[in-house]
Amino acid sequence: MNSIQKTPRIAGNAATALYTLTIILQLLLASGILPITMAWGGREPVLTTNLRIASLASTALLLFFIYVIRRRAGLVSNAPITLIVKISSWLVTAFSALNFLGVLASLSSGEKVLFGPISFLLLVACILVSLSKSEPQSTTSL
Repeated sequence: MNSIQKTPRIAGNAATALYTLTIILQLLLASGILPITMAWGGREPVLTTNLRIASLASTALLLFFIYVIRRRAGLVSNAPITLIVKISSWLVTAFSALNFLGVLASLSSGEKVLFGPISFLLLVACILVSLSKSEPQSTTSL
């Protein structure tokens, strides 16, 4: 496997690790361990039931994002990558771009410091995966 074929896999694994970290952070926010002022633009001073639910919903969405990016990177199956997977990976990438811009616009310096680098690296990883031309590689050799 050459370096061009490895790039989407490396980026897919990096995105998986970063999304997993983000899921953990969302769960810490939902449980009240991390202050809610470090998320949601720093505009919410109190952790409400709705914010807990929003954090839990975010974790479910992020799990879906993991699947899409891993599928597009050829890490989930050896089946051909369909058009819906390609479109979905670009939608995840677009969401990541909007999220990064939202973090930059946050009123919370804690959110910028904690989520800023994660959001930026996720955006880069998603772009690399979405741009990839490679198809899944067979695990058996001929």
